[in-house]
Amino acid sequence: MKTKLSLLLAALTLGAAVTALAGPGPQYWQTLRNAEQFHQLKPGTKIAYVCNQCKTVTEVAVQSTDQAMELCKEGATIMCPACKTKVKVVIKGPPKNATVQREITYTNDKGEACLFIAKVVANP
Repeated sequence: MKTKLSLLLAALTLGAAVTALAGPGPQYWQTLRNAEQFHQLKPGTKIAYVCNQCKTVTEVAVQSTDQAMELCKEGATIMCPACKTKVKVVIKGPPKNATVQREITYTNDKGEACLFIAKVVANP
């Protein structure tokens, strides 16, 4: 009985540790996927660069609406603030079908999605 209880406590402790290391998630940010969402960003709004290359989340404040719109301009190149990796802005989806929402992605040299940008949501 003591062994089962010890194993249960160990599993709960490990589960809590893994959850604590996972970091902020959907409750903390809102992924920006289209140009309209970038257009709604106001100066001073915090955004997060979430880089899969260097495994970091970097918060920065938007300086202007023009700066925010550069982050979703197809073919533009942006840089991860942490690792300085250059990524290309790619818009996926059919360009002639207005009923399908086109989605912004950020790809590395190999064409793999490697970064996303999210709006930091204020804590409730």
